[in-house]
Amino acid sequence: MPLRTVQVDVDDAIFQAALNRATREGKAIGQVIGDFLSQYAQGATAGAPTSYTVQSGDTLGRIAQKLYGDARKYPLIQQANNLANASNIWVGQVLVIPPLNSTPVPATPVAPAPAPTPVTPVTPPTPAVPTPSGATPPPQPSIQWVGSPNFNQRRSPDDITAIVIHSTANNRLQGVIDWFNNPNAQVSAHYTIGKDGKIAQHVRDTDRAWHAGQSVWKGRNSCNDYTIGIELVNLNDGQDPYPEAQHRANVALCAYLCYIHNIKVDDIMGHLDIALPPGRKSDPRGYDLNRLRREVAAALGEN
Repeated sequence: MPLRTVQVDVDDAIFQAALNRATREGKAIGQVIGDFLSQYAQGATAGAPTSYTVQSGDTLGRIAQKLYGDARKYPLIQQANNLANASNIWVGQVLVIPPLNSTPVPATPVAPAPAPTPVTPVTPPTPAVPTPSGATPPPQPSIQWVGSPNFNQRRSPDDITAIVIHSTANNRLQGVIDWFNNPNAQVSAHYTIGKDGKIAQHVRDTDRAWHAGQSVWKGRNSCNDYTIGIELVNLNDGQDPYPEAQHRANVALCAYLCYIHNIKVDDIMGHLDIALPPGRKSDPRGYDLNRLRREVAAALGEN
């Protein structure tokens, strides 16, 4: 069959889903987007399943209303994607959309699924390499997407090789969220963890947050280009404690990020370890980075 070249504009969520699938399947991103279009066209003409990429504010009920014209038909989508909880969807997730004649819809009207709380666009676990033998993949921790305008694109979205731990030098998670949402601040991190263990995400992993400044790690400059930045709410005075709930959330987040991005545990470091000139930064002062690395390694099943 002859092929035609077309130009297609896609939003960030669809592009990210296509990029993740291309990386996972070893395909070119153009080929994956072509597959999406082919599946959609075949579904439209032959009653085959199509796909839909979850957008901000979507619920299964809203998706069913958009695609079927009837929000009560959301169980079709829930069943086709083996979702135990109808609200357990995330931005950027690609859902299978079955044709209307694939499964009977309950006769009794069912209310649409309630809108979920804001969700993170972080991709679900798709490891680049197999986990250690006998190890269980670490689960994705609960993360609230809060966003930030202070970021730009990485030179290579899949060039993520290290994690930098910071302290915020304040004592409130909301204060960090507000500051990172101020475009005049010109600063951000990918995540911030409150003292109660709540995790907020400001910037997507595949984008470049502005957290490291002048820096070097293992001979490579500009750590913002290839690291993920995690802020811990703490005064960074050496006296303010890091509660256990905050530490456990950091272990869970670091283990998850190491797993999905194939980051070595030895490449989890503090801001003080990378800042130039040496001694420019002291954070995370008082935080046990060696304990963090040990417990992340244990969560990953490493010896």
